[in-house]
Amino acid sequence: MGSVEHPLVWSDTIEEREYQERIASTASRKNTLVILPTALGKTVISALVVADKLYRYSDKKILVMAPTRPLVIQHKNTFIKMLRVSEEDVVVLTGKTEQHYRSAIWSSNAKIFFATPQVVKNDLVNNILSLSEYSLLVFDEAHRAVKEYAYTDIAKYYAQQCDCPLILAMTASPGADRERIQHVCENLFIEQIEYRSEEDSDVRAYVNPISIEWKWVALPESYNKAASVIRDMLNERIEWLVKRKIIRKDPKYVYKKDLINAGEELRYSIEMSMEEERGPLFVSLMNNSVALSLFHSLELLESQGAYSLLAFMEKMEEDDSRSHKMLLSDDRIEQLKSILSIADEHPKMLMLIDMLKEQFRRNKNSRVLVFAQYRDTATHIVDVLKKNGIATSRFVGQAKKMHDEGLTQEQQIQTLEMFRGGEFKVLVATSIAEEGLDIPEVDLVVFYEPIPSEIRYIQRRGRTGRKTAGNVIILSTRDSIDARYLYASQRRVQAMKMVVSTLNANLKRLPRRKEFPVRMADINSLPSRPETPVITMQEQEIVAITRREIDRAARKLYKEAAKSGINGIDIYSLELSEQVVEAACDRLEQLKQIVWVDDHTIALRKNFVPVKGEVYTVSVEKVMQGSAVVRVNDRWYARMNADDFDGPREFVKKGSEFKCVGTLYHQDGKLSIRVKKIVRSMS
Repeated sequence: MGSVEHPLVWSDTIEEREYQERIASTASRKNTLVILPTALGKTVISALVVADKLYRYSDKKILVMAPTRPLVIQHKNTFIKMLRVSEEDVVVLTGKTEQHYRSAIWSSNAKIFFATPQVVKNDLVNNILSLSEYSLLVFDEAHRAVKEYAYTDIAKYYAQQCDCPLILAMTASPGADRERIQHVCENLFIEQIEYRSEEDSDVRAYVNPISIEWKWVALPESYNKAASVIRDMLNERIEWLVKRKIIRKDPKYVYKKDLINAGEELRYSIEMSMEEERGPLFVSLMNNSVALSLFHSLELLESQGAYSLLAFMEKMEEDDSRSHKMLLSDDRIEQLKSILSIADEHPKMLMLIDMLKEQFRRNKNSRVLVFAQYRDTATHIVDVLKKNGIATSRFVGQAKKMHDEGLTQEQQIQTLEMFRGGEFKVLVATSIAEEGLDIPEVDLVVFYEPIPSEIRYIQRRGRTGRKTAGNVIILSTRDSIDARYLYASQRRVQAMKMVVSTLNANLKRLPRRKEFPVRMADINSLPSRPETPVITMQEQEIVAITRREIDRAARKLYKEAAKSGINGIDIYSLELSEQVVEAACDRLEQLKQIVWVDDHTIALRKNFVPVKGEVYTVSVEKVMQGSAVVRVNDRWYARMNADDFDGPREFVKKGSEFKCVGTLYHQDGKLSIRVKKIVRSMS
């Protein structure tokens, strides 16, 4: 096969692939969303488009964005290896770059700027940056371009400031939900979707086959006995809820989703009810929470094993929540503990040990990546594999959780280097290894359990089969939550393909500007051979998360948690990098501001403290120094003093509307309101 020939691409550096050149050709003319599974060359396509824009519009600049600092640096170094540009033409801006320095960089004569989206958004808001002179914006991990993620605002600024904007958005998977994909396209002004999979005719020749095998296990008798105890307790709680019409279904067909919905309705009823009516509602909510904990316990037992369930029960014992105390007071809990304490390893663990020994018997230099949903499970897998003579290490996020310190970013990078260097052959990882960091090529990927998310499914399997044939093995327990998750992820991958194929017809075309190509004299002045990327001190320090970024994330988490009440928020739903989110959660936990609802859901600690007062709807009409004029229940005007507002300050702005628990009183003859707790945002 030949290599790409272009005045601004180094000879013999980019393999000539028809599908990449076709996609790059489209992306050079239209705002394009490129959906390409991991390892099929999204970075190469972006480099080809960048080369085209540098050549055709020599008077313009280019901005490449990625969600995390390590990924930004990775892109910068990759581009320098592929494109014929000088070191001075390429710059990096992240949260580590001081604002006054960023202002000078944006105004410099550099051609390609690599940055994290939050920095770009902040500098646009503060008028430090204008995008009017940029011929191309590249959005990596573009599936994040929903809701309030910085990508959406950046695209709006670009459309407003640039006469002829061109956007290249890239992702391994935008999700299966049609509405979400449509939002991504609308937010990034997409005109064309280019989707390829390993099965497409123009891709197949360049792809190493990935064998996907499902291995099924059956639960041993000790597990069935423990599951029977949990089901008995669970059925009693469900029947209690059905009898009181909290859930209106046949108890045999009540699932986790029904309990979650019932909990949301109960919390809303509690917020809207009079004080004397709340007692029975609180009792119902506690029973509903107990049922959810039992559902989770059953899933842990069937999918993860006795060790993970015992770890969860230990956390419940250390928790002060009334629902956990209610559950643990059941005499059958001790019976369950007795069964679990002598239970065998989960059959998945035994199968994993045999599989790995066989893998290393065939190839002693193999590298294996094992994905596990929960940290407790990951820890246990590492311990068991080490006891069986298999060199293994754990790879998790930074957030400190109960009995688990997590890994610092420096420890994460060191772990990956040791894995790459062969100091251990198996890496057991949680979701952090699915996106962003440069995980080495592996021969085998093992899912310890199936996952329902099509995005995570595609990202996980993309960790193998890059240079040679790859293998994926998915471990599943028969007749359990595993089976439902396995089929769900497969259905969603197929749904994503169908949705993408129908969206192109509805996308609108935008006008394009006149070209101003680079001169031959300019090309001749460029380096005659590839330059070795210079790693600046600033880039070396980029592995450390800045305090400012953590503070911003903590404020955002606090604000969203305040809106969500007792139900809490999924910390990974805010489209922030996992490292920053977990560090921010750690900060909030140290300040005793939050509690963990489950492994990835937090709520404000004060939301669980009963507050006396009435429920009011408040609209902010005018904000003054030290107070605000508000409209209460759309009936009365009242004064809200700064000292009378207990909630996030983001709610105190003109046009904001929220529901709260508070009291009305008169001060100096004027109606005033004291806001004791925000129930939820209404705006």
